[in-house]
Amino acid sequence: MNKLNSAWALVVLSLCVSSINAQDKHDLTWILGYNSNFPELFFGGNYIDFQSGNPAINYFDIPFDMDNPVIMSDSAGNLQYYSSGCNVINREHQIMENGDDLSPGFYHDIYCDQADWGYLSYRGILSLPIPGHTGEYILFHYRRYENNDSIDVLYTLIDMNANGGLGKVTEKNVLLEYGRLSLTFQAVRHGNGRDWWIVIPEEGKDIYHFYLLDPGGIHGPFTQQVDTSWIPGQYYNLMCAFSPDGSKFVRLGGDKPSAFRLYDFDRCTGTLSNPVTVSVPDTIMYAASACFSPNSRYLYLTNEVYRLYQYDVEASDIDASVQLIGEYDGFVTVYNLAAGPHSMTLAPDNRIYLSSGNGVNVLHTIHNPDLPGIACDFRLHDILLPAHILFFLPNNPFFRLYNSEGSPCDTLGVKPPIVAFWRSEQDGTTGALDVNFTDLSYYKPVSWYWDFGDGTSDTAQSPIHVFPAPGTYSVCLTVCNDVGVCNTLCRDVEIVTVGTSAHLQAGVLPVQVYPNPASGQLYVSYDFREEETAFILVNTVGQPVLRRSLSASGGVHTVDLPSLSAGLYFWYLKAGNLALGHGKIILK
Repeated sequence: MNKLNSAWALVVLSLCVSSINAQDKHDLTWILGYNSNFPELFFGGNYIDFQSGNPAINYFDIPFDMDNPVIMSDSAGNLQYYSSGCNVINREHQIMENGDDLSPGFYHDIYCDQADWGYLSYRGILSLPIPGHTGEYILFHYRRYENNDSIDVLYTLIDMNANGGLGKVTEKNVLLEYGRLSLTFQAVRHGNGRDWWIVIPEEGKDIYHFYLLDPGGIHGPFTQQVDTSWIPGQYYNLMCAFSPDGSKFVRLGGDKPSAFRLYDFDRCTGTLSNPVTVSVPDTIMYAASACFSPNSRYLYLTNEVYRLYQYDVEASDIDASVQLIGEYDGFVTVYNLAAGPHSMTLAPDNRIYLSSGNGVNVLHTIHNPDLPGIACDFRLHDILLPAHILFFLPNNPFFRLYNSEGSPCDTLGVKPPIVAFWRSEQDGTTGALDVNFTDLSYYKPVSWYWDFGDGTSDTAQSPIHVFPAPGTYSVCLTVCNDVGVCNTLCRDVEIVTVGTSAHLQAGVLPVQVYPNPASGQLYVSYDFREEETAFILVNTVGQPVLRRSLSASGGVHTVDLPSLSAGLYFWYLKAGNLALGHGKIILK
């Protein structure tokens, strides 16, 4: 199956009719971390759950390191399995039956058995649900050879119906293709709304091998050469990604010139076209990563683990549309490790999350990636995790894309129903009781109805609501599509005014700073002991305006505030270069 032609090759998985599950929350759980489980040293696992719209982050004892992770939930968002290319791990964090020894050989011995990091990769592991086979999945991975540029692209089949839902690997390390192929691959939904296209680039060439996954198996390769050469001077591939709507494809290389290539993609035929080489305003491409906004208009690119750029892919001159969104600010975290922006992933909450070039316990975020320029709200070291992570975030396709309506391949009658989904954020930057509600619903809603549980409602898509008082409110969103089919999702929202926390998830490194808003005095509460603890207040242009040394013991500490202008400030609690907590506060 390594021939460069478009002949059909069929791997029979099983034969059954296709069905569509319209929830498709396969990416709602993330598993990140190191397997040295010492929470007091920030080592262990991060269990991140997006079921409530916002990420709920909890510490757990992780059995394996998770570099280049792939995590699969079922269509309702319940964790099924995860892998870093060495083994397949079930939801009880044990190696699944027959799930050991993926990609056996020299590199497995080094990176899995000895270093225990995960298989050496750059987003070269990917998992998909098999169309028409409920509970069955396929895992794509690769095998490298010592002193050889060629790789094996392999696949492994997983049946989650076995062992009472704990799963079983039914086939593993099956050869799909061999050659000088890229160490990264990606997938996008076929325009029929059911099947999947998987793309594997050739290293150093503008040649792509596409495979089609449908209820009958894997078909391909369908090989195409889009341009006569890859970007001259770039000799290796870094990563590739599809836009959420499936219409665009980006591929990043490395070295000089500093540029990447953007294509149009046809989800019906599986073909790339109209290649455009886009420049990056740097002298070199190094450790770069790219991610599209949820509306597919904006492309974000990190470079040199230092800068974040935004491109408008709908602009007549994409080169000229580039804007510098943010730069590494010198922030260091545990063990004096730099935390510059690196790998990116679009999460189910429609935020883009970024890892760092070192294994640290912070995530950067782009809160409104559908907005142009700095309105996208890029926040460096925005989330403090309970444990370190390795260098990459999950490599997921966009699961909530379905049929290309009205296209020649829209022949299966796929009509996914409307699904209500939303998140909320009490920021405090506009008012103590103000909450930003963000609609995350999918399958083309055309109307929205919010019931805030306080006797008021709104029909805006993503409103800002002011609650009358602190408390817990049952908030419901009802969305309808253009044929009148509706869906409702209700959740409890807790409104508090006592202060700001260093974490999205309570109980993890609990640092509280209150009241918020404040004037005259602040109270800083924490439960751990560190020498030379310092509380630092920084204004919105990055200038420190206050620094107070606190006692080494935990408890509640009083910080007297000098006369400062009213407005938004950022606080940090540090012990030397160790970041213990950070957040935002309003001074009045």
